[in-house]
This record gives sequence, C-alpha cells and structure tokens, in this order.
Amino acid sequence: MTFLATLILSMATALAEPTLPVLVQTAPAVYPADALDSGEEAAVLVQLVVDETGMVLEAEVVESAGEAFDRAAIDAVLAFVFDPATNERGKAVRATILYRYVFEAQAAPVLSAEGRLRRAGTREPLGDIALRFTGPNGERRAATTDADGRFSLVDLADGEWTAVFEAAGFDPELVPFDVSGGKVAEIAIFGNNSRPWQSDSAEVIEVFGERTAPEVTERVLSADEIRYLPGTNGDVVRVVQNLPGVARPPLNIGQLLIRGTAPEDSGYAVDGVSVPIVFHFSGLSTVLAGDLLDEVSFLPGNYGVRYGRTLGGVVDLRATRELPERSNGYASVDVYQATAFVEQRVSDKTALTFAGRRSYIDAVLNPLLNNGAAAVQAPRYYDGQIRVQHKTERGMLDAMVFASDDRFKVVGGMEADPDEVQIALITSFLKARVRWTEELGDGWRSEAAFLMGPDANIFKVAPAGEAFEKNLDIAWRHEFYRLPSEERIGWRFGIDWLARYERFVFDVPAFPYEPERGDTLWLSPSPYAEASIKRGPVTVTPGLRIDPFFSGAGYNAVAVDPRLAATAEITPSTLIKASAGRYSQFPELRQILTAADEGTRLSPESSLQFSVGAEQDLGPALSLETVAYANRLTNLVVGREDRFEFFTGPPPIGPFDTDPYANDGVGTIVGVEAQLKLETERAVGWISATTSRSVRTKRPGQESKLFAFDQPIVLNALGSYQLPKKWRLGARVRYGSGNPYTPVVNRFQLLDEGRFVPVYGATDSARLPAFYQVDARVDKDWVFDRWTLTAYLDFQNITGAQNVEVMSWNSDYSEEAPISGLPPLPAFGLRGEW
Repeated sequence: MTFLATLILSMATALAEPTLPVLVQTAPAVYPADALDSGEEAAVLVQLVVDETGMVLEAEVVESAGEAFDRAAIDAVLAFVFDPATNERGKAVRATILYRYVFEAQAAPVLSAEGRLRRAGTREPLGDIALRFTGPNGERRAATTDADGRFSLVDLADGEWTAVFEAAGFDPELVPFDVSGGKVAEIAIFGNNSRPWQSDSAEVIEVFGERTAPEVTERVLSADEIRYLPGTNGDVVRVVQNLPGVARPPLNIGQLLIRGTAPEDSGYAVDGVSVPIVFHFSGLSTVLAGDLLDEVSFLPGNYGVRYGRTLGGVVDLRATRELPERSNGYASVDVYQATAFVEQRVSDKTALTFAGRRSYIDAVLNPLLNNGAAAVQAPRYYDGQIRVQHKTERGMLDAMVFASDDRFKVVGGMEADPDEVQIALITSFLKARVRWTEELGDGWRSEAAFLMGPDANIFKVAPAGEAFEKNLDIAWRHEFYRLPSEERIGWRFGIDWLARYERFVFDVPAFPYEPERGDTLWLSPSPYAEASIKRGPVTVTPGLRIDPFFSGAGYNAVAVDPRLAATAEITPSTLIKASAGRYSQFPELRQILTAADEGTRLSPESSLQFSVGAEQDLGPALSLETVAYANRLTNLVVGREDRFEFFTGPPPIGPFDTDPYANDGVGTIVGVEAQLKLETERAVGWISATTSRSVRTKRPGQESKLFAFDQPIVLNALGSYQLPKKWRLGARVRYGSGNPYTPVVNRFQLLDEGRFVPVYGATDSARLPAFYQVDARVDKDWVFDRWTLTAYLDFQNITGAQNVEVMSWNSDYSEEAPISGLPPLPAFGLRGEW
C-alpha cells in the first residue's frame, strides 16, 4: 500500500503544470510631478526577469509612456516580490514575464523621502545611479537618481530605513534614515570614488563630466538649471554676473569685474583654451550658443595651475562632452535677436551641430535714433558655430569653428555725406577648435585642445583717425591627469601653449601725442604640474606653473607661480578649504614697446592670493558657501593714462598719470563672499553677498586710492519656480554700491577759447548712488507631439529705478548731469524646440 501511494504521488508530481510567478508584494511608483500637476495618466509595459527566490533581477521597458513615467515604473517594479515560477516538477525556476504598470493621478502616492547622491569631496551630482532601500519587516524599494543626483520615495512605512549605494569604483555606503508621522525625510548620500579605475563604461561618461581640477573656489553652473533665471534672457553665461565675487559693470555692458580687478585682468576660455571675449557689445548674450555648453565654470581666484597669465578670475565655457542622445534643435526670437540651433545625430558615433544668432536691434532702433544730423546706428552683432563630434573606441574627437562680429557706428552729419562713417567700433573673431579626450587606463586620462584664429578690436573716427589691436592666436593645451584616492596620489601634468602675432595702431588726432604703431610675434609655452595627496578626509594639492614669454621685439621674461590648496571633509556635509598662490600677468605689447623706447624694461605684474572658506550642506536641497580672501598686487604697470585705450570701464575723468610706464603700482584687495543656494525638483535660486575693498597706489609716496571698480557691497537674490500646467515664475533683486568717481570742486574759464576747464578734487573721493533693481520673468510651455513651444517675458527694472551709471557734468561744469541706466524694459520671446 505504501509503495502504491508513493508511485501515484510521483506520477502526479511528474505531470504537474508549470506555474508563472505570482505577485505577493508591490511597491508604489513616484508619480512624475509635471504629469501629476496636469492630471496626465499613463501605462508602461515592462518585461521582468524574476529569479528563483521571487526577486526581480532585471526590468526593461517594452511599451514606453515617456522618460519620466518609464523611470518611475522601473524603480517600482524592481522592488516587487513574487512567489517564484515553478517547472513541471514543482521546482522554483527563473522566468520572464510582462507587467503593465498603470499610473492613475487620483491614486498618486504620498511623498515620504527625498534625497541627493553626490561624489564625496567635490560634491558633484551622480546621475543615473540605482539605489536600494530596505525598511521595516524586510520591505524593499528602489530608486534611480536623475541627472542632478536627486531621487524620491513614496508611501514608505514608518520606521527605520537604510539607503544602500553600491557602484563600481565607489566604496559601499549604508545611510540610515527614519520615516515617521507623515514627515518627508531628507537623505544625503556621498559616494567615495576611491577606485575610479574600476568604473564601468557607463560611469566613465560621468567621470569625463566631473571637475578636471581640485579648485578650492569653483562655482559650476549647468545650462539646464539656469536657463529660466530672470534678467538673463536665458543666456547661461550672463548668470555669472550674479555670483559672489562679481561686481556690477556700468551700463549693463556685460563685462566681468571679478574680486576688485579690471575686466582685462580676467581670462576667458573655451574648454580651457584662451579666447578674447565671451559677451557681445551690449552684454545681452554670449558669443556661443548656450546649448553647446554643458556647464560654465567660474573661478574667481586661487585657481589651480592649469590657468594662468591673469591677475583676476577665469570663466571657462565647457562644451558638452558626449554625443547627443537624439537629433534635436530649436529656433527662438525675441525683441533683440533671432537664434537657430540644430544638433543632428548622423550615426551612433558621429554628430553635427549648427548654430547661429543675429541681432536686429539696429533694424528696430536706427530709425528712432536718427536726429537729422549724425545718425547713431544701434549695435549689431552676430555669431555662428559649426561643430563635429566623433566617438571612437579610444576617445572623443570634437572639432568646432565659431565666429563673432559686433559693430557700432555713427554716420552722416551736418556737413558730411549721409553714408559717411563718423565713428565706428568693431569687435570680431574667428576661431577653430579641436579637442581630443581619451582614457589611458589605470585611472589616467588625456585631454588635448588646439585653437587658432584671428581677432580684432577696431576704432575709427572721421576723417582719418584709427586705432586697432589685431591678433592671430595659436593656442594648444595638452594635459594628463589622474584623480587621487586613498591608495595613490593624483597627478596633473600639462602644457598651456599660446603663440600670438600681434599688431596695433593708435592714431587718433583727438589725443595729443604721436601715433603709436607696433607688431611682433610672441610665444608663451607654459608647463604646469600638480599633485593631489588624499589622506582620509584631507586632500592637499601643491602645484607649480611656469609662464615664459619670448617676443620678437627682444623682450623676454618668465613668471614662476607656486600654488597650494587644501580641503578637509570634516563631515559628509561639511567641507573646509584654504589656498595660497602666486599669479602673474605680462604687460601689454604696447606698454612693452613704449617703455623700451624710453629705456625701461617692464616686469610681469603679480598677485599673491590667499583664501579660506567652507561649504556646508544644510539638507539635500540647500547649501551654504562662504569664502574670505586677500590679494596683494605688486609690479602693476602705471602711467600714460592720457593715451587712447579701448573702453574697459567707466570713462576716465581725471586727473591723469601721464608719466612714463613703470612697474610702480601696488594694490590690496580683501573681501568676504557668501552664497546660499537652493536646488529642488521644482525650484532653483540663490542669495549671494559680497563685501570687499579694493585700493591702489600708483606711484611710491602717493596716497592709496579706491580702485575705479570698487563696490563695497554687492547683493543678489534670484530664483525660478516651476508651477503647474507648465508655467515657471522667477524674480531677481539686485543691490550694489556705486562706483567711486573724482568730483569737480571748481572751474575756470579760458576766455580766449570760450570754454570752461574743471578743477578736480581728490581722486575717486566721491561715490555714485547705490544701485537697486528688480527683475521678473515668466515662462509657459506648450507640449505637442513632436515639439515644444515656450513663450517668455523677461521684464528688467520693473520698478523703474533711475540708477546712476556714469557721472557727467553740464557744459560749464557748474552742475552734475549723471547718466542713468536701464529704463523699464520688457523683453518678450518665443522658442520652438524639437
């Protein structure tokens, strides 16, 4: 009987039907915020691989409902638990099934926790990283970080949870957090990339996007987060003007006044290679299309050895480093300009980009500016870019040609031909840039960039006055670097090569001196090296940069600039930083040649810079940065202030230093900067504050005077918030001290000439009234099947404040006649994106 029962049972088992996995535990998905606001619902069909224990090993979208819904569905199903599938013998086996995840707006779950994943030390966001979470009673969840490292969790049970971060090249991290009482928990996770050479191919892309230098003070702005900020017309580089350490330029002309230095003392670069300008005349836009840029790096001072030949700050425009995921483009028009941008994915390894912009301020304003005598032609500018990217097994080849041309002129006159140019100012350049990035193995990377092309500043005044500076540059940077870890020292070796053929002519009859002319070829091949030593929470980075200068005019010089930086990660949310270094800048060719004719040899100008600061995370969405700095300037070139110069600031008033050029100037700059920054899924903004003092002493024995751009207090508050129904609202408030100026204290009349001559008071002993302005911006998106239309209104100076920009006087100098700046100015624009 026992034998028969056993036989029957065995036969029944053998003939059992296979079973599919049975869902026993689900997990809610995070409902995409924009879709929830609009009431949009969707369903995502997902293919799941369920293992022998009932866990989901893999999930892949079969029928998509859009990127946001797809990501949320994948995160949810990865936390599902099943009774596993069985075969005909009743044994648990792996199985592949389809599951349709349905999103219903009325059943949207409640937010329980949100957080952010960033790289330890540099605080770079880590995007597209899968995280796991375990909670009470073994409950499981999953989430994938977005491009900014952010993630969210919904409908979590009350109790203690643990976030689990594991990725190739990173130390595992377990971060506990509590969920209770319906409060939204905040989670901050910092990944320590101690073994970057172990990163898989997906993470190599992230490595190329990280900081390429351990800068103590580097403020990086991504293009996506700042496109909608008010007062910028969507231009990513103009936002730099709102950061700590940047003073407000006069007349909103777009110059950068960084940490108490003049515009010509700061440098501009594209992918680390020097370029002459980044703004058009009016400061309304940048000379490169914003969508070509991945980020804008602003280094106000104490930067690493890869940058040099400047006393002020550096703005580095960093182009996107990866091929576009798909072909895309946009066209936009506003009251100032029209722009077109097309990015075409030619193959899986090649992409082409075309971009162009042309202002039409001249076409709109010229009829209004014509007074019947001389006709002022409003500024006109254009720029264009052509780019080719090609990816190989070894690295990425990126070639780009970009050009810019700005023109302003006055034509006609009472006794002149109506088409004759009376005054003209032209700024232009044409550059070709090639960049090659390559992974060398064992954590080493190589980056080479080559740039060449002409640029020019030209001034003409009737009948025969002319001044110009024309350059032909050949620049090359090649560096090798490896990031530091606990096990090894990080290194950076490179050469920053700049060769320039430079010509200048200054022949303007209104200035009482002989015409100046000169030309020469000069070369500056600058090697640099630095080591980054990481021991526990402390990273120390000593470096050295050598800037030689060889010219065909017989002038040779060399600057040796040692630099040292250190950071200490006191806690995962607190970073202390300090730095010291020497920075050098060579005299202008015009100064070198004129001084040589007078028997004087000029030396490089120099700046000893010191800074100390801290970065504090106040939560996943809020951070605070503070920096105190002190700079000592020596060997500043002074003299010949009565000669013609291209405009770089407020028009000089006097009295002037007309003595020969000499390295007699010294200066001191001290200040404190602070920035409180907020970044959430819907909002971005910051409050920046700078207090500083910048003074100069031109000659030995003279009194120290305020620098022409000294602004003791500069405050900026701006932000943008995403509203339901694809609306976005932003505002900006600015306050700043006025620039110093030299007052007129008396006057006398030249009877034989019938004109008045001013008697000036102490140099820069008066100050313009404080600047105050409120701007606002509103955007609205309409999403269609294949494209998106955006309309925006960017309203500057909505309060109509009459801010004094430059001091002037009436014809007999009896009264001040200040020149005011921007009136209330609404700018409406449309952008179609596909």
